[in-house]
Amino acid sequence: MFDNQNLSDHVVTLIRKMILNGTLKPGERINQAQLAEKLQISRGPIREALRLLQNEGLIKYELNKGTYITTLSNEDAYEIYTLRGLLEGKAAQLALKNIQVQDFDRLQELMEGFEKSFIENDLESQAQYDILFHQTVVRASKHNRLIHMHQQLDTQVGAMFFTVASIAPVRAKKVVENHQKLIDALKSGNEEYVQKEFSEHYNNALLDLLKNN
Repeated sequence: MFDNQNLSDHVVTLIRKMILNGTLKPGERINQAQLAEKLQISRGPIREALRLLQNEGLIKYELNKGTYITTLSNEDAYEIYTLRGLLEGKAAQLALKNIQVQDFDRLQELMEGFEKSFIENDLESQAQYDILFHQTVVRASKHNRLIHMHQQLDTQVGAMFFTVASIAPVRAKKVVENHQKLIDALKSGNEEYVQKEFSEHYNNALLDLLKNN
């Protein structure tokens, strides 16, 4: 059995998953009664979960209109990807003095997991492997505030991954190749090269999205 806090966290996970896998679509109005019935729980944890997801930017509330799944605009994409590029460029530079052999092994393992998910057409797993790959690099920076700021964008980056995968599927096909470039940059030990590759990684994702949107 879940206590109230654990139940709210569990409901957040369930609703977030429904958003990221497309069960709940961008712009769709959320009917709390129907959602509570579907998840077989009371409306209290639903309300709390929606409040938390609103803080993550996945849910939007408008007075007299209700609660909706956020539609990420081109401006949202620009802000998310440029900020992510700035954070990761610096984090990757800081990681150079800390990153270990086991970290590179982990990155390779995550790339292989992504490739398997791609073959199985499992978009949700692809998004998770992509997020975990970048988290591994950022955590090696040992910069706690930077890590926290980066992590706050994870959910929105996951949502953007689904958007890019649907609008620019060629981009998704090249994830392993693009991630290998990031690993190669880290192995070079060159700070300027590392910063350039991580920044361009997100700039190119943004360009692919806007070009096909």
